Amino acid sequence: MNDTPATRKDIDDILQVLQGFVQQSDERFNQSDERFNKIDARFEKIDERFNLLTFQMNERFDKIDGEIIDLKASHDRLLVTLDTLIGRIDRYETEQTARDSQFEKLLAWARKVSEKTGVPLENL
Repeated sequence: MNDTPATRKDIDDILQVLQGFVQQSDERFNQSDERFNKIDARFEKIDERFNLLTFQMNERFDKIDGEIIDLKASHDRLLVTLDTLIGRIDRYETEQTARDSQFEKLLAWARKVSEKTGVPLENL
């Protein structure tokens, strides 16, 4: 190294170089900050869109859930109605079988009476 003391001009030159470096660094950091701000703004827009989409999806799912609940209730009512109708048909068939049996007994009795009295039964 050189043992000569630094002059004021040497120090000013170094300070000017350092000041230029700091200024360039500041400009680069400012550019980076601007880029990051733009990226942050994009992410905020994406986040807003995502939140809106999530809200819309939740609304649709809530609506679909309500419709499913309504369909289940309607299905249950239909099953109850079908069970009631099947019960009526079963009772009707049972009554009809009992009536048919009673009719056959009455017809057999009428045939016996017809034979004993000599009065013919038509179309029976």
